[in-house]
Order: sequence, then C-alpha cells, then structure tokens
Amino acid sequence: MTRLSLTAAIAALAALSVMTLADYAQAASCSNSMSTCVSRCKTKYASDKNCVSDHCTPKLNTCKSTGCWQQGGDFGNTLTCNLDKR
Repeated sequence: MTRLSLTAAIAALAALSVMTLADYAQAASCSNSMSTCVSRCKTKYASDKNCVSDHCTPKLNTCKSTGCWQQGGDFGNTLTCNLDKR
C-alpha cells in the first residue's frame, strides 16, 4: 500500500512539474519580457514619458537577436537567456 501511495505521489509531482514547465515556456519570451518592462514603466516610472522607448525597446531588440533579457538595476540586474525570440 505504501508503494502505491509513493508511486501516486511521484506521478502527481511529475504532472505538476510538467504544467509548471509549460507555463514557464509560454512566459519565457522576449515579447513577454517587453510587456513586463512596459508595465513597470507605466507604474514605477510613470513620470518618465520616454521609459519604453529609451529602456524597453532597446532591450527587446537585443533580446530578439540574442535570446537574452537583462533586467534593470531596480529589478536585480538579472540576466535571463534562452528566451523565445518572438
């Protein structure tokens, strides 16, 4: 009985991890990173009317060629690569 419960638990965790990876794969794109950047410009930097053109658009162009998005300093300078280039 314990072996069956353990097998069921492993199967449930495997299914959960597949869903999580699928959700991540959908979110891991240059265009989704751009959307996040635009949202941050509108909320955190609302007074900077050129935030999107000066900050997000160059990052999008770089991402479309390299597949990597570099977060700004206020967001940890995290570099995320292997993004879908669309």
